[in-house]
Amino acid sequence: MGIYGIWSNPQGRVVLIRKARGPYVGLLDLPGGSPEPGESPEETLRRELVEECGVRVAAVRSWHAFDLRVSRDSAGRPIDFRHKGQIAVLDVADKHFAVHDVEDVAAVEEHDLAGLSAAECSAPLWEARALIDLLL
Repeated sequence: MGIYGIWSNPQGRVVLIRKARGPYVGLLDLPGGSPEPGESPEETLRRELVEECGVRVAAVRSWHAFDLRVSRDSAGRPIDFRHKGQIAVLDVADKHFAVHDVEDVAAVEEHDLAGLSAAECSAPLWEARALIDLLL
């Protein structure tokens, strides 16, 4: 199960990561990750956002569950991957910054969510487009 966060900056752009490994390598994705033993979803979210983007969660506005079947990896090879998780729409206390030495993050980037294509997005990020109205 993955726990992810989505928020917009004052210019209305969302902070995303570019994946460095896994089935979404090279694609844009939501910051987040898997819970460690005994961690709640909110604890996971807070830890992952500090690790991946250098931001602290100020408030979680809402949680949204997803359950996706992913049939192709980022190179187009067939896979059978069930990706379940939760996406938190949130406010952050800090401006993000580029992080280094995070095992699955190649870069931290800002994007206009409405302008992204499916070819450049992970499955959870593509699913999160439906949450854009909650960010405004």
